Amino acid sequence: MLFLWFYHACQRGSPRFLMVSDHINYLTFEDPGAVNTVRRALKLAEAGDLYGAAETAGVDVAHAAIVSEGLRRGMRFSIGAEIDNDPRARPDAQNIVDAMRPDGMIRSVHFLTIEHPEKGADWPWPFDNPEFKELFSIVGTQKTWEMYIVKLIDDIEKLPGQIVAHIYAPATFGNWPDMKRLEQYENRVLDACAARGLAIEINTRLLYRDHPHDQKQKYRESLVRLLKKAKAKGVGIAVGSDAHSPKDQGAGFEIVLRLLDEAKINELVFPVAGRLARVALRATKEHLQKVLSREPAVQPGSSITGYGRAELGLPERDEAEERLLRKGAKGRRAAAPARASKRLIKPPRKLVKAAKAAKPVKIPAKKKAVIKISRPVKKAKAVKKPLRKAAAKAVPKKKTPAKKTPPKKAAPKKLAAKKAAPKAKKKVSVRKRR
Repeated sequence: MLFLWFYHACQRGSPRFLMVSDHINYLTFEDPGAVNTVRRALKLAEAGDLYGAAETAGVDVAHAAIVSEGLRRGMRFSIGAEIDNDPRARPDAQNIVDAMRPDGMIRSVHFLTIEHPEKGADWPWPFDNPEFKELFSIVGTQKTWEMYIVKLIDDIEKLPGQIVAHIYAPATFGNWPDMKRLEQYENRVLDACAARGLAIEINTRLLYRDHPHDQKQKYRESLVRLLKKAKAKGVGIAVGSDAHSPKDQGAGFEIVLRLLDEAKINELVFPVAGRLARVALRATKEHLQKVLSREPAVQPGSSITGYGRAELGLPERDEAEERLLRKGAKGRRAAAPARASKRLIKPPRKLVKAAKAAKPVKIPAKKKAVIKISRPVKKAKAVKKPLRKAAAKAVPKKKTPAKKTPPKKAAPKKLAAKKAAPKAKKKVSVRKRR
């Protein structure tokens, strides 16, 4: 099923950067193995091994072919986990998350400890669950928001994570605090995120689900205000559809794109291998200059890191982008090295004139190599007798003692005679019995 989430994204062609994450209360010890299997299937699909990807993920070859085509077009997928304070989660859920090695951890709060009128004190209240929304009248909107912000900031400061999810969760059913307190809550959350290098999520679930028009309008205004504050504080922005089925993934993103344009934001973050990569929405002049100069877009010590074109699978800059970079004062500085390289290629005029006036030097042709075949060496002639005698006297030869062979023993005469003479056959007389 996890592989099919990426299949639906590739079939629609969006979103290009997609992370699928599950809630912590659903995690079991079988999930790390399943996540690693899906990652292996995605690598096989990206490499073009359709049968291997289909067999690994347990899907049809047609599904693997669509995912492979999407990955080759530049789509990027990640697998994460949403970690909250759900009391239904296993006590060792953090060990499961560590074994999964998620690309990103989403930090959220879905439960508040209250005193229930029937079930007593220290009762975990799922405040964004429609079955228990009636408790807002008992607890109160202001108290709910205050408890929520305190718990969320405490988790941001003490627990690991990369993205803070849906900070407007208590307003799911239209329970908004007054504007002054709401802006204070926003500032407190953004300051905690900036100190730890975390990003905030722009959740689109309230925008595409069935909610009153005035509530959606209030939510849009709050998102634009939050985006401008995040940009001013250097906090990264991630967009999430909070989809509980593949049909809703990427829903409401067109609305968020308009809100980002209104806030003059052209950059989002995407979790990859435990860090946040910056993803540009449009290749503007400022963004291209920032990529070339490698200027950090966030505060030092943040977990947000930049991705180059090769790492994100983007093509190299074309001629239009190069011309855009060379315009203006900053563009001239970028084009200066190119002009300097052209000057180095052209030789000085004095050398060109001297080369033209000089007479051409004739280079003698190389002689052909001749291979001589040598005749066989004749045998040396025999040395004359006087010289041979003189050499013998000068170097006396060492006499080697002759080996004495033992004399053969003579065979006795009788045995020799018997061997020489053939044996005579004895006559056998047979007497007849009468």
